[in-house]
Amino acid sequence: MNTLVVGAGAIGGYVGARLALAGHSVTLVGRPPLAEAVAARGLRLIEPEAEFEIRDCRAVISVVEAFAPAPKFDLALLTVKTYDAQSAIDELRPHAERVDRFLSLQNGLSGEGMLSEAFGAEKIVAGTILNPVSIREPGVIALEKRKGGIGLSAVSKEQRAGVAALADEFRRAGFNVRAYADYRAMKWSKLLLNLIGNATSAILDLNTLQVFADKRAFAVEVAALREALRVARADGIRFAGLPDYPVPLLVAALRFLPLALLQPLLLPLAAGGRGRKLPSLHIDLAGGRRCSEIDELNGAVVRAGARLGVPTPANVLLVDTFKELLAGRVARPEWRGRADRLWGLYRERVIRPILPGS
Repeated sequence: MNTLVVGAGAIGGYVGARLALAGHSVTLVGRPPLAEAVAARGLRLIEPEAEFEIRDCRAVISVVEAFAPAPKFDLALLTVKTYDAQSAIDELRPHAERVDRFLSLQNGLSGEGMLSEAFGAEKIVAGTILNPVSIREPGVIALEKRKGGIGLSAVSKEQRAGVAALADEFRRAGFNVRAYADYRAMKWSKLLLNLIGNATSAILDLNTLQVFADKRAFAVEVAALREALRVARADGIRFAGLPDYPVPLLVAALRFLPLALLQPLLLPLAAGGRGRKLPSLHIDLAGGRRCSEIDELNGAVVRAGARLGVPTPANVLLVDTFKELLAGRVARPEWRGRADRLWGLYRERVIRPILPGS
């Protein structure tokens, strides 16, 4: 399988490395440091049990360069951040006839729609990935622990047989793979996991474990998650288990348990999941970036809620507050550790308007 990976960061590099080890031809499109490292030393993959040096993997800095020597690609993977998706699609558009199918491994809910509009739904495979991966240095990818895997689902009936074959190829490459009949259920299930302890952690400059340990921050967190559940239900979504992540059990707990029981139940999950590791939105703020995936995470819940007539005030609060910080209109120290401030805004904007006589 001749495979193109567009956006070869941690996830793209890991998937590309595993496919190359399984004998597939792989071209990575990434930043110049990656291309230089792969040209000089090859791609290095570090896993808990072993390390691999991959010499027969190509890395370039542009889509145009990737297509120069290749007649076609059997598969193009998009692993760019969602805010870079349109740029990647625009780069791929002139070469669309030379790609048999496209696979999105991005967060959020909009990637498959963008790809379908650009290239036709019959060529699109929806995907999720939950493997904890990091970049040690350019050209060195590390799988931190054996957990998670890849989800695959056809966007249209034309790709159903192709998804089964693709799942087999990924399994042979060493991935834990699960195929789904409903790609929206798969994507919403990943979205719910992405939401956990993400925006709240970024706003308060705390890790997920600290957020879950604070009753006020935890209450806001659960309110936002429960809004996501209500929006998904209104849209006819049935949550699905992802590789190593029993999402339906989490959904049941969020729906039926009071906060007093939910907090001690989810604290160990936070410790065993992200724990003290900082989530993606926190990294964006701490790094001074002006782009983030907030619009594809909590923002996706807000947009879907508006479309379906389901109120999402907790998610609106998180999106608005995060964007104030991202734009630099509010200094980060003003929010650092201020769970009381977040709770106060939540009471004012969410609880008070629904109280009798308010």
